[in-house]
Amino acid sequence: MTLKRLAAATTLLLAAGGSLQDVTSFSPPQVLSWRSRLPPKNIAATNSKLVSKSSATTTSLHAMTIPSWTYYSLAHILGSPIVISGTKKGSWFDRIPKPKINPPNFVFGPVWTLLYGLMGVSVSRIVKAASSSSSAAASGALKLWYAHYALNLIWAPIFFGLKRFRLGFIISSLLVLTLAGKLPLYHAIDSTAAYLQIPYLVWLMFATVLNYQFCVLNPANGIGVNEAMRQAELIKKSGGEYTDDMLKDDIEKLQRAAAEYAGLL
Repeated sequence: MTLKRLAAATTLLLAAGGSLQDVTSFSPPQVLSWRSRLPPKNIAATNSKLVSKSSATTTSLHAMTIPSWTYYSLAHILGSPIVISGTKKGSWFDRIPKPKINPPNFVFGPVWTLLYGLMGVSVSRIVKAASSSSSAAASGALKLWYAHYALNLIWAPIFFGLKRFRLGFIISSLLVLTLAGKLPLYHAIDSTAAYLQIPYLVWLMFATVLNYQFCVLNPANGIGVNEAMRQAELIKKSGGEYTDDMLKDDIEKLQRAAAEYAGLL
């Protein structure tokens, strides 16, 4: 009887050992990627679609490249903050005699924005043409543009910053001359680039006449101080407030204007 029980116990232990071995040797099923589940043809098609999307994205990025004329247009507006600051309400520009042909202050912003855009397109066309040509016209046109660009940059600081109207008139006259000189060269290289400069030439001639009239209406005294400089100093001392000195100055202006109207001066 004891032998039978021992044999039965041995049989159970062997059975348990086999089950345990099965458990310890168990390995989890392999996790397959979504691509491995696709047939070979579908995998090739999927890869082709991914490459096409990547190419399309690259192409769209190239299409978003900023056009070159934008940089040339932006390069011309470096003096705009000085013009805006000089013509804002309550500035010295509001307190000096102005020519009758002087446009309202709000006109300058849109006009110069348009002109700078046209200039940028025009110059970019010339630079592009000059890069693929070694002609004398292209070289001369670029040299004149550099000179004109330098004069354009310093006019606003001279006129609105330093209030040197006579020096501003000289610079404005040089701007007209250099622009008129480079237009024939532009036309020989790219006629469209030349035509885009015509509105700028018209405005520049008008601005030069305007600059001259500012010189006449605001002459400098014996120590080189004109009315614009004097008004700018008054505003600086007032700290932006309307002071008694400014009131006194306005009364003197009215008295002088009345005397001139009556023929007493």
